[in-house]
Amino acid sequence: MVFEQIIGALDLILSPVTILPPYLSLFIVSVFLTILILVLGRVFTNRKLIKEVKDRMEQIRENLTQAQKEGKTDVANEHLKELMKVNNTYMKQTFKLLIISLVIISLFWPWMKFRYEGLTVAALPFSLPVIGTQLGWIGWYILVSFTIGWVLRKVLGDD
Repeated sequence: MVFEQIIGALDLILSPVTILPPYLSLFIVSVFLTILILVLGRVFTNRKLIKEVKDRMEQIRENLTQAQKEGKTDVANEHLKELMKVNNTYMKQTFKLLIISLVIISLFWPWMKFRYEGLTVAALPFSLPVIGTQLGWIGWYILVSFTIGWVLRKVLGDD
C-alpha cells in the first residue's frame, strides 16, 4: 500500500521525464539521485573528520608495520588497538552515508521497477558475459550512477 502511494506520487512528479525515451529518462533520474545522495552525504557527514581519520589510520598503519618489522609485538598490539578505535570512528561516519543512500534508493527503487521493468533501456554494441547485449533498468541505473558519482567525486575532490 505504501509503495503504491510512493509510486503514484513519483509517477506524478516525474511524469515530464517519463515521456522521454527510457534510456534518457532513466539517465536523468539516475543523475538526480546520484547528485541528491552526494549532496546529502556532504551535509550529514563531517568531511573534515573523515579526512583526519583517514590520515590518522594511515599513520597508525605505518607505525604498525614498522613495529612488526622490528619484532616489537607489544608496540604492534597497541597500534592495532588504536587502529581499531580510529577505524570505528571512520565506520560511524561512512555508515551515515550508507543509510542516507539506502533510504533514498528504497524510495525510488519501486517506482523505477514499476516504470522500466521488462524494457531494454540500452543496447550494447558488444556482448558482455552474464549481461549480454542489452541493459535493463537496473544495469543502466548502476552504470549511470557509478559513472556520474565517480566523476562528481573527482570534481569535488571527495576521493
